[in-house]
Amino acid sequence: MTSSEQRLGIALGIVLLAGGAFIGLTKLKSWKLRVDTHSLEVEARRTEADDLLAQKDFWNERSTWLTEKQPVFTKRSEADISLLTLVDDTANTHSVKVTQKQPQEPSERAGLTSSNILIGATGEMAAVLKWLHELQQPGSFISIPSLTLTPNEEDTSEVIVSMNVQKWFRLPPP
Repeated sequence: MTSSEQRLGIALGIVLLAGGAFIGLTKLKSWKLRVDTHSLEVEARRTEADDLLAQKDFWNERSTWLTEKQPVFTKRSEADISLLTLVDDTANTHSVKVTQKQPQEPSERAGLTSSNILIGATGEMAAVLKWLHELQQPGSFISIPSLTLTPNEEDTSEVIVSMNVQKWFRLPPP
């Protein structure tokens, strides 16, 4: 081999080594990025798990409270009547006039069922807000997924409320 062929061979070898090193470093960099990302995900999961374990007593206490306090579903008619009675009683104590009561289809969730009623009411703004606050106390298991408050054009001291009220019941064990 001549000296120019040797130089050409050495140059080709250097180019191949540099190309191999570049490809290897690129692969190593992407691998390190994947490992770092996975490490951050694992650390985030670990932190979340530690937080949940720290709150374990709170959630166990809450579960016990729900089991003791949440009413058990027996019949649809009884569920609807208990919700209507609660709405009427709380409305009367706050001088809110219930103008519409229309039963709706019940909602279902895992282990729970609800009684749903579309309610229309009128009253003074402060009285309506106090009524809504009392209606949604934790022990009553009431939720209001939709609510509309509009001013009463005929009597400007009052507001008109239209809302869907749900009372949640625990399904009996199978």
